Order: sequence, then C-alpha cells, then structure tokens
Amino acid sequence: MEIHYDEARRAWHAYISVKVGAETTRDGNPARIVRGERKSIRTAEPKGDVAAGVDLGINLLASAVTSGGAWLLYRGSRAKEDFFYLTKKIAEVQSEADEARKGGDEAKSRRLNRRRRRLSRKLVRRMAHLYWNLANHLVRGLWELGISKIYLGYPYEIAQDRGNKLTVNMWRYRELMDAIELKAQEYGIRVYEVLEYNTSNHCAIHGTKVTRGPRGVVTCPLGHRLHSDLNGALNILKRGAGSIPTTLKKPLSFFVDHGGVAPVKTG
Repeated sequence: MEIHYDEARRAWHAYISVKVGAETTRDGNPARIVRGERKSIRTAEPKGDVAAGVDLGINLLASAVTSGGAWLLYRGSRAKEDFFYLTKKIAEVQSEADEARKGGDEAKSRRLNRRRRRLSRKLVRRMAHLYWNLANHLVRGLWELGISKIYLGYPYEIAQDRGNKLTVNMWRYRELMDAIELKAQEYGIRVYEVLEYNTSNHCAIHGTKVTRGPRGVVTCPLGHRLHSDLNGALNILKRGAGSIPTTLKKPLSFFVDHGGVAPVKTG
C-alpha cells in the first residue's frame, strides 16, 4: 500500500497496486503481464451494416459522415472557451506564485501553487466531461443510423510532427478517441483507427490536391468545393470502407456543452 498526501486538495489517499493478467510459470514466477481488451457492458446490437468515417478537430470537435450520406457536425466552441479561460488563469496564478517565491514569501507561493494545481485539474475534468458528452451523443446517433463500423481518424503524425498549442494541449485526441471507442462497444459497433495523414489536403472524390480557402472550404482543381471537415471525414471513410456515398444529406449540427449536446438552431 502507498499513502500519498495531496497538498492541493489537502487530503490523504491510499493506493494498492494489483497485477492483472499475470501468467505464472511452473516455478511460481510471473512470466509476463497480458494486456486484456478493454470491455464495457454491451447494451445493444447494431441496427444495420452501415459504415461511418469520423474526423476529429478543434473548431468542430467531430465531423461524421456515413456511407448512407448522413453528415453530423459537433461544434467545439465551449471546449475552446474553457481551454483559453483556464489556461490564462493558470498562467496568472503561476506568475503570482513566482513573484511570491522571489520575494521570499514561501507560504504564499505554496498556497498559489496549490491553486494552480486545482485549476489544472479542473481544466482536465472539464475537457473530459465535454468529450464524454460528445462520445455519448455521437455513438448513439450513429447507432440510430444503422452504423456497425466506425472508421475513426487518428491524427498521430499531425499532432506529433506539426503540433501547436491547441493540438497538443487542448485537443487530447487519445482521450476523445478512447471515449468514442468505449461507448461504441456498448452498442456492438466496431471501431477501426485510420491514420488521417493527407485526408485534409486531397479531394475525397478525385484524389487531387485541394486548396483551402476561407470559412473552411476546400476547392478541387476539377471544379467543385467541399467543407474541409466533410472532405476529411469522407477521406477517412474511403480509406476504411473503400467507397463514399454518391449523395449527401443536409448536415445535422450540434453544440457540445457541459449540460449535454443540443442541436444548433438555424434560420
């Protein structure tokens, strides 16, 4: 057992480590740790055999398109607001703590550092809450549309090689992907991760290189335009399922908030 004191929360915590899935050899020593498949309780079966491609982002947390032509958009303005507000507060408190330490006021410095850690944990919790709200609504909506397979864009190379303040810090893409995958298991939906490298700068219809203009619109040199997030989701679907729908329905747009997910009012 390990006992740890959390200065920020001023509370004691006890931890007991347990090995799960360890195989034992004949001499009684553990041979290796076997990583089991993550599972959740399955509550339903897929209604159909339709595929969906999902592109993850920042301004739009998720853009999903199905092989039947449905298109779902999830706006991420609340996540950006939380991120910028709380990171600003964290920076302000950190600056105050540094000034207190330089001035020799160690008690004030420790107090401010505890506050900074509380704000950091609050940021993580709020982002995770938004991600779970999104995952619940998205997967439920896709299940209603008869989805049995989700091809989920994995931005590994993008975040690792060309990451910035938002993609590395705010966009905890692995946490969001895990939430989607775990929720999909409840509905019996299979999830396949697809590397999304080049899915945003090539036309999903012709495979030609596109140029991105204002308001997130990409232009194909063969004469048509697509919303960039739609183009990305179509390319992910094409990589996974091998084809894309010939016609698309009017997009369904949603706003992701802490109280849940609500449709965006138009008109």
